[in-house]
Amino acid sequence: MPAPVKLHHRIEGEGPTVLVGSSLGATLTLWDDLAADLARDHRVIRFDTRGHGGSPVPAGPYTVEELAADVVALADSLGVERFGYVGISLGGAIGQLLALDHSDRLTSLALCCTAPRFGEPATWVERARQVRAGGLEPLVAATTERWFTERFRREHPDTVGRVMADFVAQPVEGYAGCCEALATYDVTDRLAEIDTPTLVVAGADDPSTTPEVAGQIATAVPRARLVVVADAAHMANVAQPEAVRAAVRTHLEAAR
Repeated sequence: MPAPVKLHHRIEGEGPTVLVGSSLGATLTLWDDLAADLARDHRVIRFDTRGHGGSPVPAGPYTVEELAADVVALADSLGVERFGYVGISLGGAIGQLLALDHSDRLTSLALCCTAPRFGEPATWVERARQVRAGGLEPLVAATTERWFTERFRREHPDTVGRVMADFVAQPVEGYAGCCEALATYDVTDRLAEIDTPTLVVAGADDPSTTPEVAGQIATAVPRARLVVVADAAHMANVAQPEAVRAAVRTHLEAAR
C-alpha cells in the first residue's frame, strides 16, 4: 500500500476525540453544524478526504483501505490513540474499514447515509472516466437530485447552492480516484466482524443508500442501532441537522 497522505484538517473543542469524514465530492465544511455542537464538549477533528479540499491529490486510482490508512496516519500525527468516528457516504465507507481493520483505535462509530457496497463497480469506473474527460459540472444536476429532496431544494436554495458549489470545486483527479475506490469497495460479508458500538443513520428519502441498506448494516453489525431521519435524502446531515446531531450526540455519550 502506498504511504498515507497528510490530510488537511481542522480541530475544534476539547474533550474526547471524534474524527469526522465527509462524502465524495464534499469537504469538511459539510459538517459545520455537527462540529459546532460537538465542540462544546469534544475535541472534533474534521478532515478533507484524499483528493478533496485542502488535502493532497495524488494520481488515482485510490482504495478505501488507503483512505482509511490516511485517517489513521492523521490520528497518529496528532497523538490520538483512540477516537470516535463519524462519516457520511464515502466517509462512512472509511468508517467501516476503520472498524474492520483498525478496531483497536475506535471508541464508537457513526455511519450516515452509507453502504457496505455502492452499486456496480463498472458504474464507478465509468464515472471516473467521464469526470476525467469532462469535469464535475455535468454531474451537478443529477447529484443535487440524489443529495436533496425536491422540497428541500425548493425551500433552501442557498444551502443547496453552497453545497453544490463546493462539489463542483473539487479536484477532478481526486474525485475520480475516489470513484475508483468505491468501485473496489465491498465489505458486505465482513459486517458481522464489526464490534464497535455503531450508529447507523439513514435519510428516509435517500435514493442512493436507502433505509433498507442502512437496515442491512444495522442488522449485520452486532452492536448497531438504526435511526431513520424523515424528510431527508442522501445529505441527511444538511437537510435535518438537528435530528442527525441529536442521534450522534446520544450515541457518543452512550459509548463513553
